[in-house]
Amino acid sequence: MRHSQKGMSFFGLLAVIALLIFGLVIAMKLVPIYLDHFSLREMVTKINEDPTIKINSIRDFNSYIDKGMRINSIRDIDAREAITITASGTDAYTVIINYEVRAPALQNVDLLVHFDETHIVRPIK
Repeated sequence: MRHSQKGMSFFGLLAVIALLIFGLVIAMKLVPIYLDHFSLREMVTKINEDPTIKINSIRDFNSYIDKGMRINSIRDIDAREAITITASGTDAYTVIINYEVRAPALQNVDLLVHFDETHIVRPIK
C-alpha cells in the first residue's frame, strides 16, 4: 500500500519562510520612504483645503514646505532639489515633486524609488 505525502516538506517550509523574511525586509526599507512622500504630498495638497495657511508668494510657499518637513522629521529629501514651485497665473502655483530615493537592500543591491507628481495649488485667501 502506498502512502502519499500530505502537507509541506521541510525544504518547502524553509523556502516559504525565506520568502516571507525577504518580503518583510524589503517592506521595512520601503515603508518609511513612502510615508515621507505621503507626508510631503499632504503638505502640498493641504494648502487647497485649509484657510488658515497664508501663502502670498513663492517664498512663503518654500518656508511653509521647509517648516512642514522639519515638523514631520523628513530628513531624507532635499526640498530645494525635490520640489519646483512656479507661479501660474494669479493666486495659483504649479508644484512639481520629482525626486528619487535609494535604500540599500543587500550588500550591493539598492532599492530605487522614483516619485514624479504635479499639483496645481490655489491657496485660499
